[in-house]
Amino acid sequence: MNLIGMVLILAAIVAAEFFLYEKLGFKNVTYTIKISVSEAYENDEIEIIEEIDNAKRLPLVWARSEISCSPYLRFKGQNPENKKDRSLRGLVSGIFTLKGYQKCRRVWKVKCEKRGIMTIDNATITVSDLFGLSKRAKMFEVSDSVRVLPAPADMEAGELSGNTFIGDISVRRFMLPDPFMISGAREYTGREPMNRVHWAQTARCGRPMVFDNEFTTERRVMILMNMQRSETHVQPLSDHNLELQIKAAAFVLDHCENSGSTECALTANTEAALLIPAASGYEHSLGVLRTLAELEPTCGDYADVFFESLDLNDFTDIILITPFVSERLGALLNALTLKRKTVKILTAGLTDGDAFVPKTAELHIIPR
Repeated sequence: MNLIGMVLILAAIVAAEFFLYEKLGFKNVTYTIKISVSEAYENDEIEIIEEIDNAKRLPLVWARSEISCSPYLRFKGQNPENKKDRSLRGLVSGIFTLKGYQKCRRVWKVKCEKRGIMTIDNATITVSDLFGLSKRAKMFEVSDSVRVLPAPADMEAGELSGNTFIGDISVRRFMLPDPFMISGAREYTGREPMNRVHWAQTARCGRPMVFDNEFTTERRVMILMNMQRSETHVQPLSDHNLELQIKAAAFVLDHCENSGSTECALTANTEAALLIPAASGYEHSLGVLRTLAELEPTCGDYADVFFESLDLNDFTDIILITPFVSERLGALLNALTLKRKTVKILTAGLTDGDAFVPKTAELHIIPR
């Protein structure tokens, strides 16, 4: 009789505990999750912070959180080689045990693997009793995201010509000569100030000589990004080639910023034509990177038609980022070099032997 009584008492306790957690398991339970930063770069490590608060006397002996987020946010401990099903990479779970009136905070280390807007979509909390009989789940809507900016391609600045984007360049005519660009000496005309007299040349020639200065202008760079996959069809780039070209554009942008006051512009033949005017400085570079971070694989026009319609007269350097060079596009680049503009081609799919690559243009391969 005592054994039966103990079994009945135990059954009553289990039943009471079951109904207690069924009714009160989620009472006064709050859950929040947020990303530590609003902006990061590719391959940066950021933090995702989740917090659960059990504001009641009843303890939570077992609470499980399951986070659904962008698959390119890799949580520490996840296998980076598991790329067969990235949807599984966007699910991460953790276990909490909380006493009554206790709050628990967990910080996840997360690596940003790809540029773009990475989001936390939602989080599901499952609460169970001590014996695992009662399992109730509740979804918490989450609205948080991080903009992941593209990292520059792994290229050396030396791969471009030595004076690229640095300092002024000589031009045939301008309003006034540059006092800092000395090309030689010429005869004194009587109109030059005394501080322009070239005394060494005066002594050598036996007559008054003055410094001869170049006419210069500042460098202005135009990045032409070709979004067309092949020269025969108006189809957008593959995801892989798009990422390579965005990294190349980020590399050029970074190179311009580091060179000082070089102005840089960006255009692309996207569905809605992209054109960012020339400017310089950190804020401008950051704005361009933000645009590149959200760039979608679309194509609105043939590359040669689109680039021919642009006015490139105000630019000294033209950087074409493209998977191909057609005959018409090659002719356009060659015409630009005849106007004394520096032309460079950054590509992941061309070689020096391609028929339509102008010999006057520098070709550089984007590392894969």
